[in-house]
Amino acid sequence: MQYKIPYYYRQFSCAGSACPDTCCGGWRIQIDEKSYRNYMQVPGAFGARLRKGIDRKDRSFRLRNRACTLLDQEGLCRIYKELGKDAMCRACRIYPRHREDYGQVQELMLSLSCPEAARLILEDTAQGAFLEWTRQENPSVSQETDPVCDPELLRCLEEVRLTMVCLLKDRSMDWSQRLAMILAYAHDFQRHLYLEGTEADVSSLADKWNRRYLDREAVSVFREKLEPYEGRSRERMLRISGWMRDMQKLEPVLADWEKKQGSICTALYHKETPDSYERLERQFAGEAAGLEQAWENLALYFLRTWLLGAVYDRDVYGKVKLVVVSCLVIREWCLFRYRKTGQIRQEDLVAAAYRYSRQVENWDRNLGMLEYRLGTSPLYALASMLTVLWGGKGKHGD
Repeated sequence: MQYKIPYYYRQFSCAGSACPDTCCGGWRIQIDEKSYRNYMQVPGAFGARLRKGIDRKDRSFRLRNRACTLLDQEGLCRIYKELGKDAMCRACRIYPRHREDYGQVQELMLSLSCPEAARLILEDTAQGAFLEWTRQENPSVSQETDPVCDPELLRCLEEVRLTMVCLLKDRSMDWSQRLAMILAYAHDFQRHLYLEGTEADVSSLADKWNRRYLDREAVSVFREKLEPYEGRSRERMLRISGWMRDMQKLEPVLADWEKKQGSICTALYHKETPDSYERLERQFAGEAAGLEQAWENLALYFLRTWLLGAVYDRDVYGKVKLVVVSCLVIREWCLFRYRKTGQIRQEDLVAAAYRYSRQVENWDRNLGMLEYRLGTSPLYALASMLTVLWGGKGKHGD
């Protein structure tokens, strides 16, 4: 079995009561079977209180004012304080650590939805590089690995991901062009994967598109291909506002979700004109120039989290769409804050990132709803997304 962890993985330490936003709020935490049985047997007054805080119908902790009822006044877990760390349910015990399984490969990561983990992820100087090791498992464990995972396709996707990582780190390009290039790469790769069907030679496909997008002339050639999308400020604004309206329709996890999204849409897309919105965006980009590594780390995190999942559904393009949309939605949240305060700091980006992750990435129904929209709505067609990425260029000499 091959294991991979990002360099910052072992640096994580829970901030406890100093955390700006408890991980026990907003969503119902599911209780695993073993922990549930143990909780039903805890004696005394605390046992009674513990069971009162559990919804037995769906085996999750109840919420009060959008927070777990078992939090004390300091925001600390009563189960931890009364029974110890080992008594916590599996979800609480391992969070924000999570594991992605791909047959004989396991990638261990931190979830962006935790404020402290988000800080580590966005400050990562190794920029998503993994520590790797291999360990021989006993036969009983090896037999449990997922037979659906195609090892050849997985190796191919790892190469594809590595190429996209290189593109995202290439600072000779504008940030928008980097996102546009990984999006176009995924579109090209996916189209040929569909055309060749299940008999596709995925290794040859990956090699072909890797060479094309890493060619020394690729950056300038692709820049010319983006020229038809320049100067479409009004269209760009309409399309990004459509994305944000889609976000507004998601099931609320964060408090006042629909209201806050509505405030963002009103401020950015109703009170601003296409021209004033572009001026605001350019001012924001200038202020955010010192956060380039953090923006890169954000995209690298989403890419590393989602892309290899295509080994199960072969939807490379859908995964990269999700990466790009996630980065741009978070950017709009930061733009909204900049409009209010006139500044953009790394802590603002960290806050926007972990809140987005809680609302979308860590809530399966919302993630599924967004993935469905990405696959079916014309708002997320390639031309539409390239317009959002590049429509504000050219007109003002960018």
